[in-house]
Amino acid sequence: MAMELGRTLEEEALSKKIQEISFPQLMEEKDRISRIYSWCARRREGEICRELERVLADAVRSFMRLRIFKAIMGMDPGKSFDSEVLKMVAKIPDIMIDLFKSVPIDPYGRVPIRSKVDLDGEGISLRRGYIYMIHLDRAVILVASGLAELVSL
Repeated sequence: MAMELGRTLEEEALSKKIQEISFPQLMEEKDRISRIYSWCARRREGEICRELERVLADAVRSFMRLRIFKAIMGMDPGKSFDSEVLKMVAKIPDIMIDLFKSVPIDPYGRVPIRSKVDLDGEGISLRRGYIYMIHLDRAVILVASGLAELVSL
């Protein structure tokens, strides 16, 4: 099934559920858009290309905001290409409720988390089972992705 961004955005807006979009459908749409950009470049239609880029950015931004809103409202993303991301995003309101209800926040905006995994990355090093004070924004991401849990009072 071919995916056309305009039609897909319209269906997403009109539907009460999250539209399932497969990775092959996404790649097909990306190829179609690339062909349009190639046409613009060959014809040296810079103004048309810039307008196309602006319209595409607005459409994709609206599309993803709508999908995120639906996920937060508890709708199942099914087997869509972005289902794992949407499932993580859907956890954020509950995490924020827990943060303000029962998790202490220090004066520097850090909260206690217990690491569920060993993790070494840029600016972060965690060992499984240990408790760390992590800045609120990073803590929410770690908890939403299942790598840590909040430590409440």
